[in-house]
Amino acid sequence: MKPIGTYLLPYIRIGGNAVFPPPFTSLLQADGSYIRRKGRVAMILTSGDRNTTYRDTFEIKNALSSTEMEWASIAKGIEFALQKGHQALSIENDNFGVVSALLVDSKPKQEYAKYYKHTILQLTKQTLWTGIRWVPRDHNEAETLFLT
Repeated sequence: MKPIGTYLLPYIRIGGNAVFPPPFTSLLQADGSYIRRKGRVAMILTSGDRNTTYRDTFEIKNALSSTEMEWASIAKGIEFALQKGHQALSIENDNFGVVSALLVDSKPKQEYAKYYKHTILQLTKQTLWTGIRWVPRDHNEAETLFLT
């Protein structure tokens, strides 16, 4: 459930061929889960016209941490969106550290974070425009896919 009265910041561009976002972008909410070395990622992709929604989860083998799963959720989410033909993406994720790391020009310390940041930025080169923003955990509906 989305909180009442929460102010969300705008999406900040992290890649794509266009500098400015098109009038309609697909919404990608991505989330990660990690329990006892088992990692899962979940994504909800809603079309720009808001008429079509796709939901999916993937298992990530040999996961190291919940933070790794947050990185993986964004990478897998962009792959998922591209497979569905969505070229303009507005991404929401509830891990402030991961979102922040994608917005600055620096290398993360962990090897998995370096790998996923590189992968994410390479995937965004295949899009028209991709932006991201942090959202509170209760605003990220992708988390609900772990309950099923």
